[in-house]
Amino acid sequence: MAGRWSGAVLALAGIAVVVTNVALPRLTPGSEVGPVVERPAAEPGTAAEARPAAAGPRLVKYGQDIPSPGQVAEAADRYDALPFDGIVMRTPESADVFSPRRVEHAPLLAQVSALPADLRMRDNWVRITLHDELDWSDDALWRTIAANAGTMARTMRESGRPYAGIWFDNEWYGEGSSPWDYGTSTRAWTPSDDEGATPGLSPEEAAALARSRGAEVMAAMTAGWPDLKVMVLFGPWVSEPSTYEALTGAGLPYNDISWVNELSGPFFAGLVDRRGRATVIDGGEYYGARSRSEYAAFADWQRRGFVLAGSRSVPAPQAQDYQQGVASALAVYDRDQQDDYDVLDADTLEELTRDALAEATDYVWLYTEEHEWGASRSMKPQVPQEYVDAIEAAARQR
Repeated sequence: MAGRWSGAVLALAGIAVVVTNVALPRLTPGSEVGPVVERPAAEPGTAAEARPAAAGPRLVKYGQDIPSPGQVAEAADRYDALPFDGIVMRTPESADVFSPRRVEHAPLLAQVSALPADLRMRDNWVRITLHDELDWSDDALWRTIAANAGTMARTMRESGRPYAGIWFDNEWYGEGSSPWDYGTSTRAWTPSDDEGATPGLSPEEAAALARSRGAEVMAAMTAGWPDLKVMVLFGPWVSEPSTYEALTGAGLPYNDISWVNELSGPFFAGLVDRRGRATVIDGGEYYGARSRSEYAAFADWQRRGFVLAGSRSVPAPQAQDYQQGVASALAVYDRDQQDDYDVLDADTLEELTRDALAEATDYVWLYTEEHEWGASRSMKPQVPQEYVDAIEAAARQR
């Protein structure tokens, strides 16, 4: 798919609302931020080399029926029968990484080591989520967060189990002030002296600080696992006011949430800055596409359109490196957001999965809410076989 871009979306990029490019100042808190760098090839014998790649984009299962590694072990045959290349799991520490609570190595290692080493699915992930209010200027707090992230990466590598990396569901799930919300205005990047996640800081200062924290966290993760993958569900495009105009102009439904996510993009860029041999993936959490052409239009904007339109997260000097160095994913949801969240039938879910796989470069992930696909004790009804068969049929066409 590299180099194949939709003319319609590229045209929109030219007329979209342009965010002023600024040189981000170097701030004292956090790690020093450098330019996006080329990734050298993985060394022989690394975990990345050991994991066999699926033909075409890999297909991952995520959802409200999220199991622990131990639950997967208890029902390994059931999970191995699913038509996925990997599955997202959780541990008790999943909500503690981005918090002042210290994640301890030994109990986490025991948790992630429960996954069977011979599981057929080899592209598996452990989720981390965001629930706590965070002070971007608190160096001690961010040292703890970075250490927690490093512990998560290190234990997954040490387990020797078939993990691909860390699944960062970066939606704000907490109460109070979201760490991604720069200010309280419904207009993105409106400064505030006393409210928002970074009171008193200019947009340039806040973006630089968030970016430095992303670099700090990524440096800790790669110290624990140099070749890991980090899937971040909302990419930098979620922080751009231009995304609303571009997607709706292309006929794609989209709710502008840039005004509560300004700092998410700079943090993502910080992860990219310090990735080294690791892979950072824009998870593409967008559920509005209903055809292959609509997936293609969204993917165009996700991969380079928002950069060409002008981005605070990816300034012009870094645009080419970003486009070449950041992997991407597309998402499928088992409900219809445009039709009162009705559950999709199996045929429609198969069609959407097939369309997403046809346009994806690296990953597609299926997010499910209606059924239990494994044995997570979600209390949801077991998935009907027709849905499993539908996803298997879509996967076979890669």
